[in-house]
Amino acid sequence: MTASAAHQPVTPEPASAAHKSRTPEPTPAAGGPTDPATPPPPTGPAQPSAAPAGLAWQAPRQPPTVPDSAAVPAPLEGIPASQPGQPRAEWGWRGRANRFSGGTLNLIATKDELVHRAARRRLLRPFSRTMSIVVANPKGGAAKTPTALLAAATLGFHRGGYTLAWDNNETRGTLGMRAESATHEQTVINLLHNIDEFLATTASVGRLSAYLRPQSARFDVLASDDAAGSMEIIDDEAFTKLWTALCRFYRLIVVDTGNNIRSANWQSATAVADCLVVPTTVQRDVADSGLWMLDHLIRTGRADLAENAVAVVSCADPKPDTELLDEIVERYRKVVRDVVVIPYDRLIRSGGRIEFDALAIPTRRAWLMACSSIVDSLAIRDQS
Repeated sequence: MTASAAHQPVTPEPASAAHKSRTPEPTPAAGGPTDPATPPPPTGPAQPSAAPAGLAWQAPRQPPTVPDSAAVPAPLEGIPASQPGQPRAEWGWRGRANRFSGGTLNLIATKDELVHRAARRRLLRPFSRTMSIVVANPKGGAAKTPTALLAAATLGFHRGGYTLAWDNNETRGTLGMRAESATHEQTVINLLHNIDEFLATTASVGRLSAYLRPQSARFDVLASDDAAGSMEIIDDEAFTKLWTALCRFYRLIVVDTGNNIRSANWQSATAVADCLVVPTTVQRDVADSGLWMLDHLIRTGRADLAENAVAVVSCADPKPDTELLDEIVERYRKVVRDVVVIPYDRLIRSGGRIEFDALAIPTRRAWLMACSSIVDSLAIRDQS
């Protein structure tokens, strides 16, 4: 499915208070969504739930599985059955046992499944205005572009659209190359040449779609200029015009950035950011670069942005250095509001186009946790 073409304003609701470093354990809700491998589209906004203590930064573990053709394990003594009002398992072998039993079994959901359900509810929180999420790390190879793409994909998929991923590289970025292809090659430069049309009150989202690349996960991509020999750049004035126009059509804007924190459009992006996402891989120099950037923001009067940031640590290897991973996580936890670890995924590592429904289930579950934390940060900003 493509991104929604009609972008209506969201009715604001009061934001809930969120703890700076960790939020309380969610209260499990009765029932719950289906297995996130094929989750249904959201039907409406939900009130945010508290983030799970100590789990928000970890990639959720999968429960043990058995082949679909295998018999339900027997006997099932010691496995607690769901009581009236308790959530019924839908993940893993417990969920399969519930389905295959024809209603005779009623096994309760695991803690990881309940955490995931709470995160999905929290993800649907409405805001009082368009919110901007800026993905930044001045080091190349920090997984900025996959982070921006997958944050927008997760938010768009679960919230039903109204989300844009914007490549704000001052020259040439790769967001358009990693996204699903389109039937045109229009970029942000083409949009900029006609930006006055979209600053006018008569502008329509249908006309804007000529410059966008719709994605199957219900979000749009605005690619940067990749024409060989092009010398046009996006400065602070151009960024402001683009951002002002795009805020009229989207609820959430995820901005991918370049590597130069001194460029005018990088500074303009962080100036309007409601949540900063700091991506890093499990490499010391990449992690150090992100921490240096956070220190720079603190020293230049943006401590609020740094303290409310979310760090996303992506594993580029199926067997990362666990000692270094733990060290990176702990260093970031001292500075930012939350840290999330994304497991290795061959599709992301390949460097090619990323289709959301082709990602491994653990990757999608980890990104849902990451985006629920991003939404929590936006909630703090929305009420300030």
